[in-house]
Amino acid sequence: MDMEWKFDEQEMFRLAGDAWKNGFPLMGMPSGAGLPNAGFSVWPFALLYGIHPTPLFMGMGVQWLNVLALCLMVYCALQYEQPFRNILLWGLAAYAVSIMPVLFSRKIWAQDLLPVFVAGIWWCYLNRHKGWILSLLGLVLVLAGQLHLSGFFYAAGFGLALLLFGRLRLKDWGWIAAGALPGLLLAIKWIQVITQQGGGISHLNNIFKLEFWLRLLTDTPGINIYYTAAGEVSSFAKYPLGLHLPLMLAVGIVVFILYAVIKRLASGIKRPAKGHPLMFLLLGFVVFPGLLMTFSGIPVRSHYMIGALPFGSMAIAWFMDNVRLKKLRLQLLWVIMQLVFTVLFLIYVHQKQVIHGDYGSTYRLQQKR
Repeated sequence: MDMEWKFDEQEMFRLAGDAWKNGFPLMGMPSGAGLPNAGFSVWPFALLYGIHPTPLFMGMGVQWLNVLALCLMVYCALQYEQPFRNILLWGLAAYAVSIMPVLFSRKIWAQDLLPVFVAGIWWCYLNRHKGWILSLLGLVLVLAGQLHLSGFFYAAGFGLALLLFGRLRLKDWGWIAAGALPGLLLAIKWIQVITQQGGGISHLNNIFKLEFWLRLLTDTPGINIYYTAAGEVSSFAKYPLGLHLPLMLAVGIVVFILYAVIKRLASGIKRPAKGHPLMFLLLGFVVFPGLLMTFSGIPVRSHYMIGALPFGSMAIAWFMDNVRLKKLRLQLLWVIMQLVFTVLFLIYVHQKQVIHGDYGSTYRLQQKR
């Protein structure tokens, strides 16, 4: 299998195996932000290890959990009325074939399971009229923060949106708190460690870099391979046989998006009505988490964007709604071009095997050595 197999993936596999020998851990591996992840970040992988203890099965488990998350997101989108339903579905279609989500779903990495939690939060919100579901929402929010540090920002951002616009009663917040309590008890040791350790790599300068927002613009459209294969950008741009097909697709995607944005702006964008479903989703999963990450002063990497990408794609789909090019929906062209771009890169990885950048040497190649 042409999945990534570097220190992080190997260490997670090792930790998952240790969990069955020494008990499920309360502390996880160190994060790039300088603080340790919670022990819960290992638990899903330990469960996969317990079913079948091989890296390939664990990698496939991550893929299927991402497929499950996508299916749950589609189910949630189907609960909305038209025309919002189509916008959400087109956004999810683009997200499903976009290069970054596809690559992140192929890694043995805790943050790659964040779509499952994001989908769970969305589903719980849509069914918030039941007390036990509100308790489940509280649990999922707390566990999302323990899965990966970026999950904390998405949980906090969604909680803020819920507080400001969710129209919940005091009793509802009681149900949420009851569900969150078991997850908080699980995190006691982790909270003690990060409180005592302090540090991290938060810095005032990072606030002015606006990395979350810049990555939102580059990662969401489905054309960014720099994070994964920084040393292969020029080589891949010429692929295959010097035809520059990936480059033409990338330019075409950007042009289509700009065309849709300009056309919508020129025709006038009506102010969304109060309670507009897309606006709430963007506030809860993009705007508020983005503001929290920005003002925290942490450096925002592309894998911190995992929770925001499906909703960023929905925003682009909204701009493209009802915009046509020679009677073809621009949304359809956008999805097709992203799909071709992603497939080309996966074929490129399969043929090259050693990708100069974060991807590195594939698992299949390393097993042959």
